[in-house]
Amino acid sequence: MTGLVSIVVASYNHAGFLRQRMDGLIAQTYQDIEIIVIDDCSTDNSREVLENYRSHPKVKLVYREKNGGWVTVSNQGVELAIGEFVIFANCDDDCKPGMIEELVKGMQSDPSVGISFCKSLMIDGDNKILGDDFVVREKAFRTRCQSSTLLSGDEMNRFLLHSCVIPNLSAALIKKQALLEHGFFSHDYKACCDWDLFFRIFKTYSCYYIAEPLNYFRQHNKTIRSTLKGRIEYEEFFRLLLTKLKEIKMSSLQRAYFRTAVMKLWMVYLLSPGQKGYKNFEYHLSVVRKHDPIALIFFVPGFVARLTDLFVKSLVLIASKNSK
Repeated sequence: MTGLVSIVVASYNHAGFLRQRMDGLIAQTYQDIEIIVIDDCSTDNSREVLENYRSHPKVKLVYREKNGGWVTVSNQGVELAIGEFVIFANCDDDCKPGMIEELVKGMQSDPSVGISFCKSLMIDGDNKILGDDFVVREKAFRTRCQSSTLLSGDEMNRFLLHSCVIPNLSAALIKKQALLEHGFFSHDYKACCDWDLFFRIFKTYSCYYIAEPLNYFRQHNKTIRSTLKGRIEYEEFFRLLLTKLKEIKMSSLQRAYFRTAVMKLWMVYLLSPGQKGYKNFEYHLSVVRKHDPIALIFFVPGFVARLTDLFVKSLVLIASKNSK
């Protein structure tokens, strides 16, 4: 249906945030929407909360009889969606009333756009703002996206090789046709299923970035990413990035840069005291060898790059303390 936005809410054990999430979606200024809520066998009172919305004309409730996990539920949502556009509104996140309206405008700004996404504000469990996702992006992305802009698929894939610049699916509107052409979420990934999907879509589609913070990205200890141990999470990082790095066309110099970036990511894990990444060193080494052994040449440059980051941060901290 042209212009219709299908909002897919995968619900699982976040009853405490669910009412805020549902009310925020219903209150959107863009009202050409359907809200498909699929509860994945929640064991808390999520269903009790959801039943309050059963009579709403824009809400469709689906209760699964067997727990399938986030990927299965989200793919089910796409299959049920009849809209031209789809957004995966995580049940613990929130958004400003005008978010979907602005995302649709971005999507319709150019026929080549497959994903439109906006800046996100990180919030805690009590809705306190912790910061925004833009400040931690690499310098090239921050320079390019100081204001709302159209980005080519090639640009986005290069940004994605450095980091997942769309860190929260709740902030991204996706053209359903792009999902039909490039596939839904893959069961090959748990932590990186969205990242993998973005790479695939940007092979043939462009992106529109909205510089205004319209999405609220919830930070707490029960998100999918936070519940995965470093061993699994970083295995997926290396498998995804090193595979995509070989698929995307670029110069030898660019390839060297991104291999260094992947090794630097590994150093973040290895040098973080709380992660104890050294315990998984041999395992992750075997993963890198399997997918791109040449990347190991850049192990030392990645180590130096990470140490440089830590040194610069320490200097900034010292300067900040001295100025007080």
